[in-house]
Amino acid sequence: MFLLSPPSLRLLCLFSLLGLSQTMKAADLHLASVFSDHMVLQRDKPVAIWGTSDGGASVVVEFADQQIATKASNDGQWLVTLQPMKASHEGRELKVTSNASNVVIADVLVGEVWLLGGQSNMEMPLWWRGESDGLQSAPNTRLVLGTDHPWLRILTVPQQVAKQPQQNFRTGELDGDGVETGRWLVSKERDTAISGFSSLGYFMAVMLYEKLGVPVGMIDTSWGGTIASAWNSTESLARIPEAEQMVRRKYKAAAEWSKSAAEQAYAVELANWNRIADDAKAAGKQPPPKPEIKSDPGLDRNYPAGPFNAMVWPLRNLAIRGVFFYQGENNFFDNEDPFFRTFPGIVHSWRTAFSDAALPFCIFQICGWGDVDSVYEPTKLPEIQEVQHDTHTAINNTGFVVTTDYPHVDIHPMVKRVIAERALRWARAEIYGEKWLTWGSPRLVNVQRNGSRMLLTFDTSENEALLIKGVPCGLVICGTDGRYVEAQAKVVNRISLEVWSDEVAEPMAVRYAWSQRAICRLYSASGLPLGPFRTDTVPTGTNQN
Repeated sequence: MFLLSPPSLRLLCLFSLLGLSQTMKAADLHLASVFSDHMVLQRDKPVAIWGTSDGGASVVVEFADQQIATKASNDGQWLVTLQPMKASHEGRELKVTSNASNVVIADVLVGEVWLLGGQSNMEMPLWWRGESDGLQSAPNTRLVLGTDHPWLRILTVPQQVAKQPQQNFRTGELDGDGVETGRWLVSKERDTAISGFSSLGYFMAVMLYEKLGVPVGMIDTSWGGTIASAWNSTESLARIPEAEQMVRRKYKAAAEWSKSAAEQAYAVELANWNRIADDAKAAGKQPPPKPEIKSDPGLDRNYPAGPFNAMVWPLRNLAIRGVFFYQGENNFFDNEDPFFRTFPGIVHSWRTAFSDAALPFCIFQICGWGDVDSVYEPTKLPEIQEVQHDTHTAINNTGFVVTTDYPHVDIHPMVKRVIAERALRWARAEIYGEKWLTWGSPRLVNVQRNGSRMLLTFDTSENEALLIKGVPCGLVICGTDGRYVEAQAKVVNRISLEVWSDEVAEPMAVRYAWSQRAICRLYSASGLPLGPFRTDTVPTGTNQN
């Protein structure tokens, strides 16, 4: 037998260890940013887990007695799909291993996962408005919850813009309350994280849990002040001829902007302002507003597809149950975005991103605002609401929530609990199988003129009867002169309305809730309001410039 001397043996061991260390070199392993401790995975659907590692590296994913292996592509991308799982309140570990590297995501539940989108009415946090008096909460009342909800997990995606679709969203940023965004959090008693989370999202989560008894994960991608084109994909906008001029202008402005040029222009403006302000003060007058430096248009929240690229696309592989979307207010103020095309484009963009042509998508119709209720005021608002309703009726598997009966002095209806309950009626009936539950709003299906009166017939859920809850009810009628006047109405045969006015001998058209802050007193028997509608087909030109 040949024996190695001690020095030779030590040298052989050293070479062996060096070879082992090269073989087991730690991989550059990362999971997508949506994966973090305390998250919820969608039950009863295949669940994708994805991330990056070294090119060609082996990757093993383990969760809930499943173990799946794959290899990263040459550019380091990898994805595995877990088999559908039952709901579970047990916080388990999601473990990913690649060569000598491993990542562990702790306290992972399985339940229902919903995506929240839109602008400020979806973003509005629990502490912002009171449910009773509607007054803005004082800072010391922000800690609103008196109980833990260990089954509720929330994720706020950081508000970002990107010119190209992003693989991940940024993490580690703090919101206005100092709460870290971009990671999953547990709903805890008197915690600033949940009190700063979407009020609508919170109420819908609680109602879901009351009915289903399974963990709920809510992901908030909303951003106040955004218009519809911001939430379309670049491909969607390219298919909208009416958006071409707007998109080209915004792209050009972003391409031409530079920090140095902006600073130079600001210095000139500031010097001019200082002279004007000094003269104004000397004359005892108020100086004009101080100029501001021009920011990068490419970072504006309404850069075409900007928020979609940065906040929605990074989630595209995630298994979710559906989307709740509340947007449209800022399109009232915008005259460039072709809302009648870009709003339905949102549904198509998000469904394409998630590779699900029938992804459940619930649309919240915006409400009116202003200081005074009125029977008729032909502003742009009802046209925005009409586009939202038409989007719902034209696209399959969409829910619809009417909020017109909760107007407010500004654009933010304060009673989010009732609005959330209406959305959950759709989800419970259409997604979770409670087919006996009514949802939506009665829909006008037939118009007939009988002498000096108009007969309007509606499709009501489960053939529910219509109710008129006061006078004036919100209907107006016009004759051949096109002048609308307040109308009277009565319910006929449960689902029809007979509408007339003694001032109109030959009625031509009827409109309802067609006002900036409309009077709305038509409901179904189960308490669902009728949304704005009209019987005429006069072109309105909603953002069709």
